[in-house]
Amino acid sequence: MDASTEAFQRQKLVRHENLLWLILAQGVVILPLLIRLPFWLWAVWLSAMVWRFRIHAGKLNFPSTAIKFVLGCGCVAGLMASYQGTVGVEPMIGFLVCAFVLKLLELRTRKDGLLLLFIGFIAVAAQFLFAQTFLAALYACLSCVVLITAWQTIYLTRKFSYRYKLKTGGILLLHAMPLMVVMFVIMPRIGPLWRVPMPQGSGNTGFSDSLSPGDLGNLVRSTGTAFRVTFKGAQIPAPRDMYWRGLVLENFDGRSWDLDPQWDLAWSQRASDVQLEGLLDYDIIVEPHQYRWLFSLAEPIKVAAGRTRARITQQGLIAAQGPVMSRLQYSVVSMPASDFNWPDLTPQQRARLLHLPSQFNPQTLQLARSWTLEGLTAQALIEKALSWYNESFHYTLQPPLLGQHSVDDFLFNTKRGFCEHFASSFTVLMRAAGVPARVVVGYQGGTYNTLEDYWIVSQADAHAWAEVWLDGKGWQRIDPTSAVAPQRIEQGIGNALTGDEKEMVASGQFDAPQWMTNLRHRLDAAGYVWNRWVLSYDSDKQNKLLTRLFGGVEPWRVGLSFIVIIVLLLGAYAVMVIRPKWQRSTPLQRALNIFDSTTKQLGLQRERDETIAAFCFRLAEQQPELSAPCKQLAKVSERALYADDKRCKAELTRALRRFPR
Repeated sequence: MDASTEAFQRQKLVRHENLLWLILAQGVVILPLLIRLPFWLWAVWLSAMVWRFRIHAGKLNFPSTAIKFVLGCGCVAGLMASYQGTVGVEPMIGFLVCAFVLKLLELRTRKDGLLLLFIGFIAVAAQFLFAQTFLAALYACLSCVVLITAWQTIYLTRKFSYRYKLKTGGILLLHAMPLMVVMFVIMPRIGPLWRVPMPQGSGNTGFSDSLSPGDLGNLVRSTGTAFRVTFKGAQIPAPRDMYWRGLVLENFDGRSWDLDPQWDLAWSQRASDVQLEGLLDYDIIVEPHQYRWLFSLAEPIKVAAGRTRARITQQGLIAAQGPVMSRLQYSVVSMPASDFNWPDLTPQQRARLLHLPSQFNPQTLQLARSWTLEGLTAQALIEKALSWYNESFHYTLQPPLLGQHSVDDFLFNTKRGFCEHFASSFTVLMRAAGVPARVVVGYQGGTYNTLEDYWIVSQADAHAWAEVWLDGKGWQRIDPTSAVAPQRIEQGIGNALTGDEKEMVASGQFDAPQWMTNLRHRLDAAGYVWNRWVLSYDSDKQNKLLTRLFGGVEPWRVGLSFIVIIVLLLGAYAVMVIRPKWQRSTPLQRALNIFDSTTKQLGLQRERDETIAAFCFRLAEQQPELSAPCKQLAKVSERALYADDKRCKAELTRALRRFPR
């Protein structure tokens, strides 16, 4: 240890190498946070880092209390200006990052370094407020490895390679993993003690509670995932029959469809009242979208969402108690709509489902009335409309803009549209012809992931269709898009569009190389397992697991099991990691033991404090016939003793093993 190092150790100051590791650890930890926070925080961090390096170089002094006060007030003012005085997760995380960064300017001693590292572990936990994915968990582990490495570097007085330090940091984290897993499995799963406002800009995926021409055309360009589905039984519908209902839109103002204000009224019919044959039983993990609606196949008769209260509405939808602010897993049982016992429409419901604003779309209203005068039945009206679509219309992601009378423009002028154009115009036609109808928004189809046996429903699968009421049959699903582009329903949107339009869907994922598609599926499968078994590990799953492992969930049983597991882990750690070194003899020690045994049989034993070379000279005097091997062994022994080289020790090991017996 040189004089400067000794002085730093005596005063417990932060050395240059410590400073580098602390700043590296800080950068790794706050990187995913800075991406979500105002851009000026990058400048704050870079300025603090440069300032601290110049302090270490003797070019600047540590800031005074007054300067630190001004810097702190400036950061608080900046956060208030950036978030306009609102209180939420992002401003609080911004405040944490500011304190974390400015701590560099008073980093003097080892104690300051430890405080910086402890704040770093809090910042790692804060990373999960923005993302809880599998990749986010891996990055958090990487952050912990760097923090632990920086932690142990503070106490090192010798130089080691970066690779060795990171390796030991990773090993220390691995040592904590078993205890972490045990704590995760056993500790009670309690809900949040208070509701934390979601970060701005997160969870804004999917569609809203209204539908206008062009809305879904914009949504299918997104690469996001809407939800993932696992069917429990052997009965799995074909992709063309997977119509995932999200919203039913019944109010039309002449251009847009809106959600009925009372859409979430509970459904009075109970699961025990319906026919329980041919049911579909499946689990859904939905991504956060900040709305209350959930997705299901028609007709849901049972839903369970753990701690989150969810119910089936009168429109056959599923409504959560509050907005879906984080990833949610729920189970649904659905029955075929054809087997459902629909209650008759009330006069008020029928009037609402036939209502159209009279001042809009006069050509469409006139056409529908002319069809009615022909005496066509409701079923004949549907077939006539679908036949017209099939003969005269074109499916495109880039439809022309529509005027004030949007349905008239679409049906009689442009005749080019996306699924919402067909669903909206078909519903208006049916209502004008006296058939109750409504628009349904959700998703259609999905992509099967063979790695984990589940379906991925992405934003590119967003779809709109219609439902019409037929007396004696109830609600019937009619998809006018299938009359224009049947491949959209049979094979997905990727096969319904061509050329430039196909590249727009999901940001061109359908044209990606096969290896990239396979890699995306593997990563998604890893994330799915993470979501299903880690993020969705709630109290119900915990009770089932503990009952299966320990025979019950009583506190004494779980506590006793926890103690036994901890004792077993500590015992395994003691045996495998911290066992005495004498139990782990090296090849050189084993060769030396064999050499001592050999010489003992010759009547001469090496003294406890006698070197190999000295013993060889003494042995050669008493056993002249062994003079040559003794001199050779003594020579190799002296070289290994003073050279401090692994190759010399290996040569000494071989020489000991070759000594005559």
